[in-house]
Amino acid sequence: MMSKNEQVLTHPRNETEEAALHRTEEFKIDSYFLSINNQKWLSEEFNDLEEDFIEIINNVPDYYPTILELCNIYRKTENFSKYREMLDYALKIYPEDEIFSVMNAEYYYESKNFAAARKALAALTARGIKPPVVMKLLGGVYLNFKEKTLAIESFKEYLKSCGGDASLRREVVRMFFESGDFINTLLELKDIAPCDKNAELKKIEAVCLYYKEDYKKALGVFTSIYRHYSDDIFTLMYLGDICLRLKKNYRAEYYWERALKIEPKTPEERAYSARINLFINEYEQAVKLIDYNFKKTANHYLSIFTMGLINLCEDKFHLAATHWLRVFKEKHDLFNFEFELTKKTLKPERVSEFITKISEAEYSGLCAYIKERCDIR
Repeated sequence: MMSKNEQVLTHPRNETEEAALHRTEEFKIDSYFLSINNQKWLSEEFNDLEEDFIEIINNVPDYYPTILELCNIYRKTENFSKYREMLDYALKIYPEDEIFSVMNAEYYYESKNFAAARKALAALTARGIKPPVVMKLLGGVYLNFKEKTLAIESFKEYLKSCGGDASLRREVVRMFFESGDFINTLLELKDIAPCDKNAELKKIEAVCLYYKEDYKKALGVFTSIYRHYSDDIFTLMYLGDICLRLKKNYRAEYYWERALKIEPKTPEERAYSARINLFINEYEQAVKLIDYNFKKTANHYLSIFTMGLINLCEDKFHLAATHWLRVFKEKHDLFNFEFELTKKTLKPERVSEFITKISEAEYSGLCAYIKERCDIR
């Protein structure tokens, strides 16, 4: 999460920055030492600086500013073997120091040793040390261990202090959205300026508004996307669905007919086209599109879920259960996401019949989940 060029010690480029740095307790470095070496740093005379600092350490082995500067030099020059050696030296002398401890965690994270990074970060947070950089790194570690809930919590803690990190905020939005948490997705989207919302974020916002049944607002957002991306099958699929809900049947037909004239280029687009065919009761064509996907990519989970949806609409309940159970077990987040949206298009009596017909023990977890999500008693 951190750039390799980000140093713990920021060398000032002018008197104002230098004065500000001197007022910062966090860095624990005396202004005289910094001033006499800053010019060499800015002109990247790192070999000379290294020699000067090693000479100082030979005379004063525990001189904190020199140890810190050597760590910064080795990190800046990407001499990671010396950087690791100097960090070990620093932590031996100053085992409880916050800056060196954070640098240690960053080193492991950047080396992709996420287990060691997690251990180092856990030690920091256990001591109550939770500066923004620690929370950002911790979020990245959790994400690499596929612990999305913990990742989101850490990233949100980071964003409280550093709200200007637009790329990370977009990542948090995606994580909420992909986990099917559409309400929190909308809350996070409120903190992103309209001018910073690209087509992807606008689609996410529109889908969340659809989920909230705020169809007029959803229609407005999807319409704005349509003006720039008139051949986007996903957008056309939702535009038709929303228009149908708003009793604008002629507009729904227009959007769906337009979508079905477009040749889908990706497995996802074929799955969306299949759903449009499903909406207009063209089951055979829907199956053909999904079968084509299976021939190309047997484990395309969106298609597997969609085939289950087709099976359900055809009253082939056990086939539906077979397809859905596979997605439920192997890609639970995707199942959760798709089912949360799809359940709005399903008739309650059909879902109840599905639950009644599927009584085998192997489907118990799936059925319990569906009953909970659809509030079936």
